[in-house]
Order: sequence, then structure tokens, then C-alpha cells
Amino acid sequence: MKKLLSLALVVITLVSLSMGGLASEPEFTQEQLDALNATLIDDNSELTIGEEFRVQVSPDDLSVTSGLDPAWFNVLLLGTDTGGKVLNYGRTDTMMVLSINKTTGEMRLSSLVRDMYVNLPHLKIPNRINTANAFGGPLYAIKVVNETLGLNIKDYFSVNFQGFKSIIDYLGGVTMSLSLAEARIAGAALTTEPQLLNGEQALAYVRIRELDNNFGRNTRQRKLLDAMLKQLLSSSDLNQIMTALTESLKYLSTNMTISELLQLVPPVLRNKIEMEMVGFPITGDWHNEMIGGVMSVVIFDHEKTKEKLHHFIYEGIMP
Repeated sequence: MKKLLSLALVVITLVSLSMGGLASEPEFTQEQLDALNATLIDDNSELTIGEEFRVQVSPDDLSVTSGLDPAWFNVLLLGTDTGGKVLNYGRTDTMMVLSINKTTGEMRLSSLVRDMYVNLPHLKIPNRINTANAFGGPLYAIKVVNETLGLNIKDYFSVNFQGFKSIIDYLGGVTMSLSLAEARIAGAALTTEPQLLNGEQALAYVRIRELDNNFGRNTRQRKLLDAMLKQLLSSSDLNQIMTALTESLKYLSTNMTISELLQLVPPVLRNKIEMEMVGFPITGDWHNEMIGGVMSVVIFDHEKTKEKLHHFIYEGIMP
């Protein structure tokens, strides 16, 4: 009973951080679009678009696909690396779809590479999928993901990467196996054996770019999330869990209601099956391309990616 009451308090606090309404939908001039696009192609810019450019998205206009298996609940996880800036602004460094079976508690995690070149509703130019949050916050990001991949997402969790660092430190670290090259960059022990990473090392690990590409970075982010989840669910120290969750709230935003969150708790706690994880698009379904000679994007087969993603989520078929 004590554990359930504590969890309910966390959920109530989470919901209190929910995002308010977005600004009205803008009408862009060509000059404004050119200026925005110049910023969007610069990976070093922080891209905090002013309210006059923010796209309004109603919770009733998320391009939800009907007819999908109702046993599976999909939620969009957004990770930003914007330091102390306000949540729900700026490009997302991480976009993942967490799928939870409301009966069995099975979980499947699909990460979307940040450079996927997609159509952006309401705008006159396509761009990388990670710019959706910058243009209209999490609801706009949901709409873009739903339209791109034929999903039925209505809910989101948005977290700043600094939150991962604090959560891990409050957990007393997170145990992971790294390659020697990853360990060297992350400032960890030079071993491939499982080791305890502190928050700073774990944050450096998920930020690694120089070893491969954004697909490799996505893989590292999935591994960290999986390790954190396992550690939280295996811990018997309720006070430690509650402290870590409470600390993370300052970095977190969600639009889920208390009842929606509580419905997911029992099956997840009962679930003994490891979370399956896949990155999309799949090798062979994409290629890199330079747009305008300056912006590197991932051009992908939309239909194949959508089909393989659906097979993974709803049938558990690994692509």
C-alpha cells in the first residue's frame, strides 16, 4: 500500500508539469522560411524558435491512425540537450516510441534517427524530424511522427538530458558494458566488462558522435534507457527510487493524466520479459543525402519503414 501511495504522488506531480497551449499557427513569408531554414541546417545553432513561429496543434488534431490494436499503448519520448532552457523548445536529440501492452506489460522501444527527412505539416518545406519540437513542441512532434509512420500516439514525455544525469546520480550510478572506445570517450574505466557509470559518464556516453553516426548514437541511448529501467524495477529501496523520480521532475513534461499513468503501472510491474529495442529506419531502407550542399539528411523508404515498425510493435517481429 505504501508503495502504491508513493507512486500515486509521483504521478500527480508529473501531471502537474503538463504543457499548456501553444501559440497560434503562423503564416510564413518566403523570407522567414529562408531565415529559419538557414538556422535549421546549422547543427551548432541552439534553434529556439520564437513564439511567432510556433505552430498551434490541438490535442484533437494529432493525425491519429485509427484501427490499430488497442491493447498496445504508444507514447512519444522526447529528449532535448538544451541545458537550462525551457522544456518543449529546441530540436530533439532523441525521439523514441515506447509501446506498452496494457494487458501483459510487454514493452517495445523504437528509436527514430534524428535526421529522417520528413514532411512538416503547416510548413512549406520538408526538414529533419528532430526540428518538429522546435516548430511546435511535443504535440507537433507527435503529429509529425503519426503522419510519417501511421501511428496513434496522443501522449508524450519530454525530458532534458541533464535529467538523465541527475536520475543516474540519485540511483547511485547505472551498470553498463561499453566498448573500449566508448569507455575512453565517456571517461569510464577502460574495460569491456560491466561497470558502474555515474551521471556525467552516462551523459557523455549517450552524446558520443565521433565513433559512428546518429544510428550508433540512437543505439547507445536505447541501451542507457534499458539499463536505467532495469535498475529502477529491480531496486528494493523505495526511498531511493522516489528520490530519483522526484529529482527528475524538474526536467520532465507530460500530457498524460493520472488515470492513464496508473493503468500502466500494474502490467509493467508484473512483466518479466525484457524490453525489445529497434532503431528505425532499418539498414537497407535509407541513404544519406546532402540538401542544398550543406544539410545532411536521411532519405528513407516510408512504406517499408512504416510496415517494419508496425510489425515490430504489434507482432514482435524483429526486422
